[in-house]
Amino acid sequence: MTVSLIIPAYNEEEAISPVIEEYYPFVDEIIVVDDGSTDKTYELACAHQDDKVHVYQHKHNQGKVGALLTGVHESTGDIIVFTDADCTYPARYIPGFLTELNKGADLVLGVRNIDTHNIPLFNRIGNVVFSTMATYISGKFISDGQTGYRAFRREMLDELLVSAKSLEFETKMTVRAAKLGYIISEIPIEYRERVGTSKLHPIRDGYRMFRALLSIAWHETSPLAKMISVPGLFLLIAGIVIGLVSVQERLLNYHLIHEYYPLISVFLMLFGIQLTSIGLIIDYLSKKMERIEERIHQISIKKE
Repeated sequence: MTVSLIIPAYNEEEAISPVIEEYYPFVDEIIVVDDGSTDKTYELACAHQDDKVHVYQHKHNQGKVGALLTGVHESTGDIIVFTDADCTYPARYIPGFLTELNKGADLVLGVRNIDTHNIPLFNRIGNVVFSTMATYISGKFISDGQTGYRAFRREMLDELLVSAKSLEFETKMTVRAAKLGYIISEIPIEYRERVGTSKLHPIRDGYRMFRALLSIAWHETSPLAKMISVPGLFLLIAGIVIGLVSVQERLLNYHLIHEYYPLISVFLMLFGIQLTSIGLIIDYLSKKMERIEERIHQISIKKE
């Protein structure tokens, strides 16, 4: 069983050499994809080329997802490992990844819960929010769906390489694996302070991940749940609006012009919450059933 490591790199001249040297003893093949860097990243990576290290270059920046896809298509290993080129992910966890895969896991995630102070506060909050959403959408508990340190079997490529433009790729890939019934294993890892300048844009990339998860949630929600939840949301919003009108009347006129608005507001909000909750419960149970069915299907395929 051979292991291919994919390292997407963009303007990482300070870290690329240490990363290659650190991972070298742990894998059988290292694929470095320089994504149109304007510094010396490509030249420094090329200095490490041999029978084990292969370096490719994009003439123009295509983003992390484009670099990962190029690396995957050029790799030859049975196991694919993703990592970053900024020295944040230690190589010493590779054997643990392989152990989990040998035990039957299909996708192994490096969960960043050691030295989390190296993750900016805004990003930590975002990770909790997005992992919670991913857990609900997939029907499986996921503690760090955004981690860039992961390993999976090559035969899963066609099903796991989802369409994405930026950092939402990891989240969508994790959700897809869970929904398809694959076994996901998580390993606690140390998250070190990055070397070089961060390329992360919290607002822009957070918005993209949030939008991607909403898109997945909408398309994967059962029709029955939509029929119940959508009217419930509209009733909830209507109740909030009417309640705000009542508050405005009380503050501006010192008395209620429409005396029944508060009662109507409370009724609409309670009814809306009940409908939305029922819809979410139905959707969650249907996702659980779908995941069980997919897992049974995956087991039957492996037996064949």
